[in-house]
Amino acid sequence: MKTLMKGWMTGCIACMACGLTYGTWAQTTLQVEVLAEDMTVPWDLVWGPDNHVWCMEKTGRITRTNPDTKVVEEVHALSGVYQSWDNSGAHAMALHPDFPRTPFIYVHYAYGEWRSRLSRLRYSIPQRRVVDEEILIPDFRGNSSHNGSRLLEGPDGHLYMAMGDAYSKMNAQNLESLSGKILRMDWDGNPILDNPYGNLIYSWGHRNPQGLVFSDDGQLYASEHGPATDDEVNLIQKGANYGWPLIEGPCDSPMEEAMCDSLDARDPLAFWSPTQAPCGMDFFDHPSIPEWENSLLLTFLKKQHLRILHLDETGTEVTHEDSVLYNEYGRLRDVLVAPNGRVFVTTSNQEINGWNYLAAEEDDRILELVNIDFAYDALEPVNDLNEVFLTQLLETPQAVGKVFPQPARDGVSVFLPETVEEVDVYVYDMSGRMVMGAEPHALHGPGLLYVRLEAVQTGLYVMEVRAENGERWTSTVLVERD
Repeated sequence: MKTLMKGWMTGCIACMACGLTYGTWAQTTLQVEVLAEDMTVPWDLVWGPDNHVWCMEKTGRITRTNPDTKVVEEVHALSGVYQSWDNSGAHAMALHPDFPRTPFIYVHYAYGEWRSRLSRLRYSIPQRRVVDEEILIPDFRGNSSHNGSRLLEGPDGHLYMAMGDAYSKMNAQNLESLSGKILRMDWDGNPILDNPYGNLIYSWGHRNPQGLVFSDDGQLYASEHGPATDDEVNLIQKGANYGWPLIEGPCDSPMEEAMCDSLDARDPLAFWSPTQAPCGMDFFDHPSIPEWENSLLLTFLKKQHLRILHLDETGTEVTHEDSVLYNEYGRLRDVLVAPNGRVFVTTSNQEINGWNYLAAEEDDRILELVNIDFAYDALEPVNDLNEVFLTQLLETPQAVGKVFPQPARDGVSVFLPETVEEVDVYVYDMSGRMVMGAEPHALHGPGLLYVRLEAVQTGLYVMEVRAENGERWTSTVLVERD
């Protein structure tokens, strides 16, 4: 444990040598604690509905870590991940928004020097492992670097994906190429109907996006690496062109001004020269660190620190910047803000092209920044299924026909034999009247059926599940509405 800030005064000091502005605060004392270690370039962090920190390493190893007990469990190891001398490997991960009811893990990874893919992994709750991989987009153009990327759910319920230009500059200005773009799709990998160009593309003219995040009010931000100058953070707008490679950074020369006008290109929200390699990013707006509320947290690889970009009320301007962890733990790859205000960052010191003297024997690590004077709330499960996910499903084998949760609000899940693929579901009230019947349901995962009960009123019911082979399972279900 290391104390990071204590008893700071209000004000700021400009560091001309490193180009940083350090903020100082009076209210907050942060300590750095190690959540997990002995990892290999933990590339992407995701907060799971089980209130665990999910992580995908560059090698394709996926883990979930209990942030309270620090127990690390390996979920899966992707096979066929290609790792170049530079930055090819496993790049991005997201959980389906209805996970684990819909038990899909989405991953983007390189499978060859020139190719990468977006896949959907099916996670079996009873088996506690990934049991299937479905390739959604098989053939992104790739390279030894500039593969991006990030995946996240948008406030519209769709999947957003950042992609690098694959080391071919003009890809970013080609609307026939998915490289150098922000993409928008449904959870099967299909374009959204109102996408601006009739395909997956949401915005274009990006070099190598490394961070992607929505603010609480739904604004989308992306960070990306510049060539030797002009790293950027951009406010992403639907259909907008961000200029690369015709424009680098803001439109600050006569030639670029003319080009910006012709492309209707957008200036970055923030930029840095020479390059400092901004990477993963998250939005912070929580009283756990009051001085950081309404800000973007951004990790850096070359200039090794966590930067705080304070936003104005509209979220369209950066009012000032602070940084912490400067040259303390080496290269920082990603940052994650939990719903209760806990902040986690990953080191990136085991990269072949990024090793430095700050690397430690314990690297790579997931670190937590803790306000020692703040009482972090214990997080409740997002829904009833997650309560079972935490306390039962991952701990003990489940009997066929087991129904949970009880009582139910919006729906229930049922464990069935893994050989069953589709069933019919009937629901009867206690007088024997059918209130829901003959509705076919496909299983959400091997051995796991989810039945929605939004149309069923508060009361006690009998639910019958019928498989095609004639097997039946019957259980009482208690439904309680708020």
